[in-house]
Amino acid sequence: MHPSKKSKRPSKRQNRKSNPSAPPFNLCSSSPPSFSEAIASVSEVLKSRKKILVLSGAGISVSCGIPDFRSPQGLYANLDTQELGLVCPEDLFDLECFQDDPSPFYKFAKALYFPLGNDKRVEPSDSHRFLALLEKQGKLLRVYTQNIDGLEEVAGVSPKRMVYAHGSLRWATCVKCKQKVSASAIEKSVKKGQVAHCQVSLKSPKCIPAPSKRVKRSRSSSNEEAPARISTRSTAYESQCPTKCSGVLKPDVTFFGETLQDKVRRCLEADRDKADALIVIGTSLSVSPMSKVIQYLPPNIPRILINRTIVSPPPYSPGDDESDEKDNEEQEFREDYTFDAYLLGFCDDVTRALVKEMEAENVQNEVEGQILSAMGRSDTTSFEHGWQTTPIPHDRILLFPGAIASTGDTNEGSSYVEVAHCDGCNNK
Repeated sequence: MHPSKKSKRPSKRQNRKSNPSAPPFNLCSSSPPSFSEAIASVSEVLKSRKKILVLSGAGISVSCGIPDFRSPQGLYANLDTQELGLVCPEDLFDLECFQDDPSPFYKFAKALYFPLGNDKRVEPSDSHRFLALLEKQGKLLRVYTQNIDGLEEVAGVSPKRMVYAHGSLRWATCVKCKQKVSASAIEKSVKKGQVAHCQVSLKSPKCIPAPSKRVKRSRSSSNEEAPARISTRSTAYESQCPTKCSGVLKPDVTFFGETLQDKVRRCLEADRDKADALIVIGTSLSVSPMSKVIQYLPPNIPRILINRTIVSPPPYSPGDDESDEKDNEEQEFREDYTFDAYLLGFCDDVTRALVKEMEAENVQNEVEGQILSAMGRSDTTSFEHGWQTTPIPHDRILLFPGAIASTGDTNEGSSYVEVAHCDGCNNK
């Protein structure tokens, strides 16, 4: 950044301080800042937008009972590799392993399709319903999700608004004939732990009849015997012809070693200049391609983070588009922060607060929460747990139940402390 640009920024912030819908999207104009004013400002930003782009991750599905993959209580931790005949948990989603033997995947598949057990279907969370509400109000441009559960569509988000960065369990494709079927077509096999096979009928099967011995006809044989012999041979021919494809059905999730769907790139190119706001919800932004979306979008649109922790996209690497980096740097007005609002806590609590503001006009917000800049150093709930070292401007951070602050200096081995935990189950 040039020094001359830095000198101009204070005046911009001062002039636009009372307008949360314009850069730099300040949330509070009062002193001391108010939580209710800040959450109302975020709601006002969303209400003023018509093309909101959403990046979602596992955090919006955890409350549904769906485990993540890599946490101590996640899917990989509870996977019995020895029983399934796998070298490591990641082999469950390895394309080469699936092609060699799909049975380990299908033995475990019931835990993916029915994580609650007893064949009980998972219901969408309030966070999924929040995304459906955005579309209902005509504000949703697209949802790019890292999740494979498809609960956004179950909640009411239309398929045309969805982009599954890593595929979806809602569909499966035959590895042989490429026929696509819904998840219901493999449900019985999943419940039994058996490999699902394609049931598509072959209209014109190309098969070679099994060799058969030629029956010699004696001159004394009557003509009435001929149809019987011809009919027998026809039946033998048909018995050798397959009537169904019988190829293995592979769920439409992206396995290791498999190319990501091109739809992600195509939709991002189409949405880049249309998006007028960005919501990042329930994701660490640590996995490509989601981790690079923020860098790709224009910086002059409001960015809202809904997550339990503060996250940031990775810095540019030598392989990134340098022209995009230069353009974004020239327009970027943010200093020391990536998002204009950090709504930290359980995703469902945050989205419920936003829905209450967006649907109830002139109703005072009574949602539990605090704005970090209004919390004094004597507050043992926050500042003794590392919040005072947060470099993000404190008037941009709203703390809800479940918010956690990093107490580590690196990504590896960082520990976290929660602001609140459930009194019912004592889950920290």
